[in-house]
Amino acid sequence: MKKLTKTAIALFGATTLGFAGFGAYAFADNFWQGHNNMVQINNDLDQLSQTIKNKNDQLTNAKSDLADAQNQLKAAQSSQSALQNQLKSVQEQLKQAQDIQKSDRDTFNQQLKAKEQAIQQAIADGKAKVQAEQQEVDKANQQASDLNNKVNDLTNQLNQKNQDSQDLSQAVKEAQDTRDHADTVVNNSK
Repeated sequence: MKKLTKTAIALFGATTLGFAGFGAYAFADNFWQGHNNMVQINNDLDQLSQTIKNKNDQLTNAKSDLADAQNQLKAAQSSQSALQNQLKSVQEQLKQAQDIQKSDRDTFNQQLKAKEQAIQQAIADGKAKVQAEQQEVDKANQQASDLNNKVNDLTNQLNQKNQDSQDLSQAVKEAQDTRDHADTVVNNSK
């Protein structure tokens, strides 16, 4: 019976050790799986942190680009305003020149009419007097020609200012396109 008891105790001990060993293995296995999960979570957090940092850097760059584009737009608008003021001034000068030309033309026409009447009356007085009157008419024609040349010069200046204004409009469009692009970048980075 002693032998049977010893055998039973030995068998019980071996079984207990076997179960204990199996439990320790299962515990260790679960411990290492949890460790791997923690390592993966930490890696994921590091990646998420880098992604957020990259997005914040992109947002900062986009804000800087937007500020630059807005400054360029303000400068272009200021330049456009100055050119528009210049254009307005040239247009006023052209109108004044046209008014002067009209007044001079009216005066010239009145003078010419008076001269023609005088010429017809002077025909009877002789060819010499007619030639003197014709010289005055030629002088008046030269004045009209000079005024026409002045109007042509002002018209050419106005055309140049219009071209400058078109160039400025193109610059404003490009600045707006840059701003729209910056807005798109900002919106896409949200």
